[in-house]
Amino acid sequence: MRLKFFPIKLDHYKASIKEEERVFNLDVIPLMGNKNLTEVSPEDIDKMQSRILKRAKSTANATRSGKVAVKNSLAYTRQLFNLAKKKRLIDSNPVVEIDSLGSSGSRICTLNFEEIWKFWNRVEMLAIPPVTAKALKFALVTMQRSIEVRNMHHGAFKPDEKVWQMERHETKNRTMHRVPLNRYALELLDEVIPYTSASSYIFGATRLMSPPKTLNPDLIPLGSTALSQAIRKNRKALDIDDFCPHDLRRTGATWITAVGLPKLYARLMLNHSDGERDVTGKVYVQYSYDFEKQRAAQVWEFILDQIVTCETPKETPTLEELRELVRRSGLL
Repeated sequence: MRLKFFPIKLDHYKASIKEEERVFNLDVIPLMGNKNLTEVSPEDIDKMQSRILKRAKSTANATRSGKVAVKNSLAYTRQLFNLAKKKRLIDSNPVVEIDSLGSSGSRICTLNFEEIWKFWNRVEMLAIPPVTAKALKFALVTMQRSIEVRNMHHGAFKPDEKVWQMERHETKNRTMHRVPLNRYALELLDEVIPYTSASSYIFGATRLMSPPKTLNPDLIPLGSTALSQAIRKNRKALDIDDFCPHDLRRTGATWITAVGLPKLYARLMLNHSDGERDVTGKVYVQYSYDFEKQRAAQVWEFILDQIVTCETPKETPTLEELRELVRRSGLL
């Protein structure tokens, strides 16, 4: 059986099916697509790594000189061959027999209070389409992944409950996730819906700078690089050294815990798995933690109030001042 005809459904493994298909078409199929599964060797996998790193040298925005792309490509390819081995089509997985030249794309960047002010008060003043700018803000106020924001559909918004409900197939860890929407999130939805209400997606891809008189029902979601490109092209105007959309998610989680909320609340908002593998945790505990996540959203709203409403970034509070304000608010 040849590799390019192998009947695998990658969406069983990842929510980002389009990204996996892109990787396979770009780097796996050209090198191994005409080989039988049993003919693919560790040397072929090494060639794939080298191909990606060589291409990265001429790509200005390659993350960590292509090493993150190598890591991801190996992960997707490993999954494919693991399935082939499980189906007894091959005896061994060639990916596990080589040393990875890739590296993790994990970051530790968090926007400080002045940077939050700059981002919030400047991003919609730049040459960024309003829907894209509001999607970036929405990622900050909800602390959700950019892929989840970009693919948010109108049916997931529950206005009566003030909740964004993601079903299992829409989340990274395959668990239903109810995101409480604070005042900032609800205002952003009110502002973006006039652009996209006729389509399936709240953050549909449109470069219009004002709401159209005739709505387009065929808008697709914002592309996988739309948010990161918007930041990269306008970083100088924002006056924030180096950040990406995922850092907005980390920023919210960092500051709600810094002012006193338990880390559990941040983990619940981020929808991070707690690693439980027991039957009780996986099957019987179906509590959605609405109360805890609602409190996290309220605290984050309060923090943003103290930051983004200042006249200038220099007037934003210190962490000690913010902690005292949160303590007095009675939110903790």
